[in-house]
Amino acid sequence: MTAKRRYRKREIIILCILFLSIVVCSVIIFMNFRQIQDAASDETLPVTKRDYTILITGVSEDNSFLKQVSQGASLVGNFYDCAIMYYEPDAYSKENNMNSLLDYAGFINADCVITYLDRDAAKIEPPRNHDNKVIPLITVGHYLPEVSSTSHIGINYAELGFSMAEEAVKYLNGRGTIYLLNTFDVNDYYTSTVLNNLVSRLNQEKEIKIDYFSSSRNTDFSIEDDVRQQMASSGKIDLVMTISEQGTVLAVQTLSDLNLNAKTGLIGFGDGKESLNYIDKGLITKLFTPDAVDIGKKAVGEFFEYRTNGSANNYVTADFMLIEPGSKND
Repeated sequence: MTAKRRYRKREIIILCILFLSIVVCSVIIFMNFRQIQDAASDETLPVTKRDYTILITGVSEDNSFLKQVSQGASLVGNFYDCAIMYYEPDAYSKENNMNSLLDYAGFINADCVITYLDRDAAKIEPPRNHDNKVIPLITVGHYLPEVSSTSHIGINYAELGFSMAEEAVKYLNGRGTIYLLNTFDVNDYYTSTVLNNLVSRLNQEKEIKIDYFSSSRNTDFSIEDDVRQQMASSGKIDLVMTISEQGTVLAVQTLSDLNLNAKTGLIGFGDGKESLNYIDKGLITKLFTPDAVDIGKKAVGEFFEYRTNGSANNYVTADFMLIEPGSKND
């Protein structure tokens, strides 16, 4: 055999060995990769797979409150072995979206729905799952007795009214004029309960005078112009009080228009990002707000109370908070 042929044969052998080495290495890498994938899947399974699914959704122009409710629910999700799903519609429409949101709960076969209601919410019916059984419906936000729900998680309206009055007395040192701004129907359950307890406590103070604004007056003005005109003609106002997000925002804007921010205090109620932004800027003296995180926790707990006992409390009371400028708000 010539030297040239021996060299050629050695070259072929080396190439074969190199090819086999590449094949073996590829197989080893592939098998290790599969093992890593399987191990990763096993590690994430306890986190993603739950025995129950709770959908949190609702229709609102400002979903910041509902997002905080979802955060509260998520804090207790592991304890109850349930997955918390927050679903926000793409567009704002009370009439169209509420029904479609509840239909979506049935589509994903949720075990429970926590939904936000505002005071204008139309009558709704609990959704049904794939077996055509009613899905438990927990409502938050505005309390509507006519809505058929498993339970409602809200705040103590009577205590809220009394607490707001107490803060007003402290701010005024027992003497001054309060402009009480209410933009809702006084016969509404929430409004009447808060106002009755608020006014009842203030009436115990002989040197505190209350001026009322009623949105039900016959007037050609918009509510914004009407409030501005009344406030401008009311004489000296030491404190403005409101009991809703809408009223609080309106009061801030009116006081700014009349250059009264530095002279007049404002104690309000709010559950939206506008009122929270205003108090961060120092334009609200004291702001009462529902503890949305606590509401979320109690909503989940009430669902499992229902599962365990077959019934739930019609109305569950959650906490509310008092926020002042400069205080930490998580």
